[in-house]
Amino acid sequence: YLPTGPELTQSAQLYSIDGDKMKLLLDFPTTGEPHYAESIPADILMKKSQKIFKIEENQHPYVAKGESQARVERKGNQVHVYMTAIRSHFTPDNIEGVRLGDEVYFHVTN
Repeated sequence: YLPTGPELTQSAQLYSIDGDKMKLLLDFPTTGEPHYAESIPADILMKKSQKIFKIEENQHPYVAKGESQARVERKGNQVHVYMTAIRSHFTPDNIEGVRLGDEVYFHVTN
């Protein structure tokens, strides 16, 4: 691809997987980083949407009101990860101690 400046263009490809062999449908340049997106169905958000939400007023039992409250807790075979998300930064970003057969719950406050 032609140089576009300090950010290098990446290749985006669209494949069809119906049939016996994959078939390349489209190969095109794209910019930016497509990973680390956070999404949720809009109808879930619209019911509880609020322009300004004060974190101090959040009374949810699984809330982490800042990075200092992010933690991992084990309750038997259940692992609860109390996590914060600020744009694409998650805390804690390294979760250890999860064993095969554990149920892992992520409680994310953004």
